[in-house]
Amino acid sequence: MAAKHILACVDFSEHSTRSLAEVGEYARTNGSKVTLIHISDTKAFVPPQTIVEAASVADDGAHRAELAKLRDQHLADVGVEIAVLADHAPAKAICEYAEAHGVDLIVVGSHGRGGVERWLIGSVAERVVRHATSNVYVVRQSLQRDSLP
Repeated sequence: MAAKHILACVDFSEHSTRSLAEVGEYARTNGSKVTLIHISDTKAFVPPQTIVEAASVADDGAHRAELAKLRDQHLADVGVEIAVLADHAPAKAICEYAEAHGVDLIVVGSHGRGGVERWLIGSVAERVVRHATSNVYVVRQSLQRDSLP
């Protein structure tokens, strides 16, 4: 059964915005409605490489404007709603939003972090998979490997 309401999680990283192409293709094929959601996590550990990205979208209005740009770029011919929430537990907020709004499918990107980095900052994607009551589709970051063992 095709999902009628997709929740596409966006953290403004390159990977999460690239996953919108897959969301758009699925939504067009199945006539699905899409909600673009961004959770502002003000207490999170932010790796240095994402500070520039986060600084460019510092408030609620800017987050909404940035999501609107992504909607226009990737989901122009799809019914899209925009949601911006502030919560120190992004995975919990995503799961609660999905349940409260009848979401059939949550799409979340995985940054492919491992080891100490994953231990320090956790994995929102992993927590969503574990706690969501709806289906979750994880778009993996493609990992470049020089050679296989």
